[in-house]
Amino acid sequence: MNPGSGRALAVKKMEDHFNIVNALQDGASNSVTVSFEVHWAPGVKHFKVRDRDAGMAGEFIMNTATMVWSAESKGVAYLSGPRDTSASISGQVGHERNGVFFR
Repeated sequence: MNPGSGRALAVKKMEDHFNIVNALQDGASNSVTVSFEVHWAPGVKHFKVRDRDAGMAGEFIMNTATMVWSAESKGVAYLSGPRDTSASISGQVGHERNGVFFR
């Protein structure tokens, strides 16, 4: 993801375990393909965070975003509405460092 690009795309194969108990027991599942495409507006507020106690630091941009998504399993597809019908109240995008990368 490049925060300056205004776009992020993710397509992933995963498993649908139908419910949390079955998932925790790694029970029966179906293969699922999910896709998310997020577009964000140019940000107007840039800010940095550094919290030694929490062990994290980052640079972020406040903005708004729109998204479309889809999921398909066993020939059945679920789709969001078109991107132009999507809206957000607020969002942020950026880079964060934590754990061993915090230094």
